Amino acid sequence: MQQKLEETLKELHEQLANTEDLGAEQVAMLRVTLAEIQAKLDDEHSEPSSLSSQLSESIEQIQGSHPVLTNTIARVADLLAQMGI
Repeated sequence: MQQKLEETLKELHEQLANTEDLGAEQVAMLRVTLAEIQAKLDDEHSEPSSLSSQLSESIEQIQGSHPVLTNTIARVADLLAQMGI
């Protein structure tokens, strides 16, 4: 499952890089959350946190204007929830 999450995170990074009309604040928030996710994945001894809920909040802000990006974020959030992160 972690490999699928890493592949989806890579896809999300690519989509963020190619999204021109997303606000700088939203992009920054997503990048911080993605960095936190990667840190959790890299640290085998990390405690579960609310990263999936942070992503869910991001979805609410951009779902109308960026449906593909929203879909990818939702997949990441689902995978995190399944992993207990």
